[in-house]
Amino acid sequence: MRLLVALVALFYSSLSFAQQASAPDLPGALRVQLGFNFLLDHPDSMSTGFWGSKSLNAHYLYSITLGESAFSLHPGFGIGTDKFSFDNNVTLVRNVDGDVSTEPLETIEFGEVKKTKLAATYFEVPVELRFHFNKNNFRKSGKITIGGKFGILMSSHTKVKYDHLGEKQKLKIKDNYNLNRFRYGIQGSLGIAGIAAYFYYGLNDLFEKGKGPEGTATSQVQAGIAISIF
Repeated sequence: MRLLVALVALFYSSLSFAQQASAPDLPGALRVQLGFNFLLDHPDSMSTGFWGSKSLNAHYLYSITLGESAFSLHPGFGIGTDKFSFDNNVTLVRNVDGDVSTEPLETIEFGEVKKTKLAATYFEVPVELRFHFNKNNFRKSGKITIGGKFGILMSSHTKVKYDHLGEKQKLKIKDNYNLNRFRYGIQGSLGIAGIAAYFYYGLNDLFEKGKGPEGTATSQVQAGIAISIF
């Protein structure tokens, strides 16, 4: 229910923005995806909070019309950013042997812990096939999209937010935490004009095989709203 309410709110705010934005005559579109991340098959220690586990992706998609049909192909490239907000103030740590595990934090040396997150940034290459209900006006037509994307990990870090003497502070530690260097998955969307609801399902594990916390085989699911800026 929380996901539904959040997506509806995102849809209406995005629709208002898209209606006001200008649309230059280019062979493609800049698309922004605003979504929420979920982990599947994760250990209990890696349970995530809903509102803090967000995603922001930006892709340029080139448009290729397939003859006079209602179909079009959209290869592209861009950046994907993911955040996973852990419940119970859990963070990821690496020991001297290079193994990664979860560690609960109530307090650290400097103060009381408030939030913990894992963040990752990817260079992504999406490819999509779209069916347009109105083949005479692709821009304003309703459409169904199916495709996939491939990503390469660019950077990652954990962040711990804590209070120190009544002031909010942040501790950021850069590390790949045995995240898979590559990721790939399938995605689809349903929408009209420049607004769509989208869904992504990762086909490989978030971490390298057997090297995640507790040897986890965690995979990722993402859902949200996609906005075409032009």
